[in-house]
Amino acid sequence: MKKRHPITILASALLMLNTPELRAQTVSLFSDGKTLEIEHVQTQTEIKPGWKIVDIQLKSKMLRYLWGAKAKQYADTPRPKFVVDTDTLLLSDMALIRLKTKREYRAIPKPQVHDNKRIMVDLSTFAIEAYQDDSFLIQPLQDLQPGEYIFTWSTRATVGELEDWIVWPFSIQ
Repeated sequence: MKKRHPITILASALLMLNTPELRAQTVSLFSDGKTLEIEHVQTQTEIKPGWKIVDIQLKSKMLRYLWGAKAKQYADTPRPKFVVDTDTLLLSDMALIRLKTKREYRAIPKPQVHDNKRIMVDLSTFAIEAYQDDSFLIQPLQDLQPGEYIFTWSTRATVGELEDWIVWPFSIQ
């Protein structure tokens, strides 16, 4: 099986991001009364083959990651405010996951949303208030550690045969 380079995978994935369903939900940073939309991206997935014993493949590992050393959007405060337009999905299904950073990419610790250490967006972890129309202004109740993070919905349909996620990445300085 020919191994595909992450840039090739990213280029083909970008073609799938312009569907109306994906534009229905948005996440934006809120600062000084202005909103700065966080661009949604699709995770990249690579299956690292394990070892074989008598034609039986064992221990294959799935790696989900975002290409690039840092997210395009960053917050300069450890408790940033976000404007979330939920349109069709529930705010309570939204999760915040901290990424592991590598030299050229940011990896999601586990291949499935429910397996990751995540912070769900609810009243015990975020201050939530109505903003405009179907939008909410949310802010973590505790400081986030510096690093890379993503917002994603745990109930959103996945994309492609490797079931990639649509995420909103940002970093805390």
